[in-house]
Order: sequence, then structure tokens, then C-alpha cells
Amino acid sequence: MKNLLFIIPGVSLAAVLPSSYTDRSTPSPLEDRAPILSLTNVSRATARDDETSSLGKRAAAGPFVGDFPDPSIIGDHQGLWFAYGTSAGGQNVPVVVSNDVRSWSSPQESLPNVGGWVDMNVPAPRIWAPDVVRNVRYSLYSASKGGRHCIGVATSRSPTGPFSAHDSPLACNDAGGGLIDAAGYDDGTNRWVVWKVDGSALGGATNCIGGGTSDVYISTAIQIQRMERDAVTPAGGPKTIFDNNGAGDDGIVEAPSLARAGDGFVLLYSSNCYASDNYDIKYAWSSTVDGDYQRKGTLLTTNGGIYGPGGLDIDWNGRTAVFHGRTAPGEGATGERSLFTAELSVNGQDVGIQ
Repeated sequence: MKNLLFIIPGVSLAAVLPSSYTDRSTPSPLEDRAPILSLTNVSRATARDDETSSLGKRAAAGPFVGDFPDPSIIGDHQGLWFAYGTSAGGQNVPVVVSNDVRSWSSPQESLPNVGGWVDMNVPAPRIWAPDVVRNVRYSLYSASKGGRHCIGVATSRSPTGPFSAHDSPLACNDAGGGLIDAAGYDDGTNRWVVWKVDGSALGGATNCIGGGTSDVYISTAIQIQRMERDAVTPAGGPKTIFDNNGAGDDGIVEAPSLARAGDGFVLLYSSNCYASDNYDIKYAWSSTVDGDYQRKGTLLTTNGGIYGPGGLDIDWNGRTAVFHGRTAPGEGATGERSLFTAELSVNGQDVGIQ
């Protein structure tokens, strides 16, 4: 679920997990309260075949939206939806617009200037996993700085930008491997941000790209940070709420996003290597937003012509979701990741605004 946008100072975390490491969560009565989540109405996003059509009118569906990794989504109360993706098609942060969450406009650039701190010499993609949140609109993204990823922030009063990037990163953690996949959340009282400490970049026992360097699995902690109401000032320090379980996740959990479900909160995340067909979308549950999240289930794995689905994000309404997936097996890191849409169901029921 997306709400007001934030960025947080990083914390050094370079812990490693032994090869025998198991799930950090332990069974408890809380699991009996955890809801059962599922995805319905899964469909591949199409592009509008009439670019002259008003966004206020339904346009016929044309070809599919092209490469659109790590999407996030936000609605604007006016019947329009905006989705943002990792750098693709020569654009730093492409944004597409829809009035029905099925057919989308052609991508346009929303972040023409990425910020003076970003290393412009790294190969594409330059900007990873952008997240945009409600209210005064902020953009949160990760980019390379000196070989490790940091979190940056940009602001705009228009959901399509152009966003104005800050000249300095707001969060770095070189010792832990960097920081990526930041996502904002507003529980109605407090504002939060979650992110991944990118231990994957340090190698370890994972079979993913850059892995196989040792026999231990390195922590890829999902952390949460409470923010002041200005959404850019941290309140206290970050807290680890989840981590990979070693071989069971191939040493990787990432792409976190929070949503309310039942009488608690769900942490939506992906596990395994993003470049493999084993990449997936799972969820964990906690009775409190900053609690110890317990693994609950799997939302989507490779099936039905979608290979390596991941990077799921939920809109502020708690229902509308986007994620990426490949449409052919074995394409690896170079395969095109298409935009997909879906609806989140809780205990078999459609859900409204949380």
C-alpha cells in the first residue's frame, strides 16, 4: 500500500546467516489470526492503441506495455491510476497512466534529472524500484553511489512529474551491501518506510548473480523506520522485521510493501533470485506494523504463462496491485519484465480502503 513518501538514514548491517539458518519467525497463536491472501483478476497490462484519446474516456486495448520492472502504483481519487517502474526504454523513471487499471498510456519520463549524487557511469538500469506516495507527492528510489545503492528522494506536485531530485542521498548502507526497494506506508497515525538491506550485493551462498562466493547466506534484512509527519525526518532508529531463511529463499527476500489485512498487517515481498523462474511473491503477517513478521503463504509463483513474478505493490486502497513477470521461461536477467495487474483478496473477500 502506498501513502506519503519517505527516505531514511541507513544502518550498518553486515551480518551473515549460516547455511543451516532457518526461518527467524516462530509459530505462535498469532498465526491463527493471520488472514489468507490471494490474487484475483490477474492480467497483463495493455497499452492504449489510441494515444489521442482523452484519459477520461476508455481507449481500446492495443499491444502490451513493454519492459516495466519493479512497478509501483497509486490512484488519485479522480479515476486515474499511475504506475512507475525501474529505468527502461531510455527513461530514468517511466510512468504510465490508466483510467481502468487495464490499458495504459505510453511511458513518459517523470524524473529527467536523477540527482547530483547518482553515479551516471553505471550501466542501465540507473534508477531502481521507484515508489510514489499520496498527499504532497514524493518519489523514493535507489541508485548507485560509489558502487553501492543508496536511497534518494525527489518531489513533485504532479503525479507524472517532473520530479525534482535532491542533490544528496537520504539513506546509504555500504557495509550492509547498500539499500534498495524503499516503500512508504501510512497507517493513519504514523508514517513508515520499509526497505531491503542489499546483502545480495555482497555475494554469499545464493545462486543469484554475484553469489556463490561462500557457504553462508548473507542477511537481506527487511527493515522498517518510523517517520515524522513530514515524511522525510526519521523518528528513532530502524528495526529489522524480516529476513531470508537461507537456502529456502536462496538467500534473498526483497521488494517489501505493507498493507493492512484483518486485525494486523501484511508484509508483501519477493524471494529467490530476480533473474530466475523461481522468483515469487509471498506474504508474512504481524499484529503490529513494526512487529516480527511471520511467514504465512505464497501469492504467486511461475504458472499460467507468468514466469518469475515479483515486485508486487498495493495501492492505498488495499486492493489494486501491480507486479512484473516474464512471459517466457529461462530468459534470465535480460528478459523483458512485463507489467501485470491484479486485485488482492483477503479471506476470499474483496477488500476496500483500509
